[in-house]
Amino acid sequence: MINRKTEMNASSNDIRTNSERISIYNQRGWKRSDPIPEHIYDIHKSLVEEGIITHQDIIKCSKEFINKIERDLPNPNKPRRIKRCHYVNRCPICNHLRTLYVEKEMTPYRQVLLDNGGKNILMTFKLRHKNDSLLKLQNVLKESIKKLKDDNIWKNILFTSKYRLYVKTEFEISWSQENGFHPHCHLQIGTTNPMETEEIKSLIAPVWKRIVTDVSPNKYFIPNLTNGVDVRESLSGKHSEDKDTYGMDDMKELINKSSQEMKEKFNKLNTDTTRRFNGSYSHFEMQSNLGDIFIPILKEIYQKTIKSFRRLFLNINSHHPLFSKITPKVK
Repeated sequence: MINRKTEMNASSNDIRTNSERISIYNQRGWKRSDPIPEHIYDIHKSLVEEGIITHQDIIKCSKEFINKIERDLPNPNKPRRIKRCHYVNRCPICNHLRTLYVEKEMTPYRQVLLDNGGKNILMTFKLRHKNDSLLKLQNVLKESIKKLKDDNIWKNILFTSKYRLYVKTEFEISWSQENGFHPHCHLQIGTTNPMETEEIKSLIAPVWKRIVTDVSPNKYFIPNLTNGVDVRESLSGKHSEDKDTYGMDDMKELINKSSQEMKEKFNKLNTDTTRRFNGSYSHFEMQSNLGDIFIPILKEIYQKTIKSFRRLFLNINSHHPLFSKITPKVK
């Protein structure tokens, strides 16, 4: 009896055990207002259970209701809303919300741009790395991107105010057996500059190499002209559409390996001596397939990642000629 009471009290603390479960909504014919899919909540739960998420505000994210400040938004008949932690760099729930918000904000701009002969350019900026410190790599990447946007080639030749409608900045971290952590940055630029992507790359690649050379504490981070920058047109803006997002076959092979073997190999995360596994995995892939393989990697990311920069943000240029034609749904 005591155990049943304990279970009931524990489950009642999580509002989603009843009101936010998809099955309950389907059974009762309700429209689910929570934009977070179940697998994101499952990822959050797993990260907490494995001790990867330890901050109390993040642990309690989406488990309580609070009164709305603006009661008419978005549902006038609901005086309360789900309480979020807003740690977008460290909480998979709030990170997903941020991604949805930025995409919703950018979509009308991108559509009007494409309808009027513009291009959505996807640029990926990388560093050379070989099992280097995550913190050092992130610092170099962050400062280099900041300097790039202030460079003369960027702001006065390629993406001047008359060409540049928006810039979406997205920092990501992946991990691979051969090279360890791989922080990189995707920039989506909505532009009316008629210049071809190959010409854009030929101009921006030397600039990127020069800037990283100035920022980097050593020569090992400096990329070459071929692999440091990737430039392409992207109608949707997706940067992994040619990849298997989940890599399930490789994941199953890894997960089936001896649990004890994984614990021994990853007991201490030593990027200089530890033998890593084949393949490259995104942050999302590792979170989606938690096991002894990726737990220490994710702990390193959560403990060492830079707290001071925004992982994902959008800048709109209100001086662009197309700006007046757009009435975005989200401002």
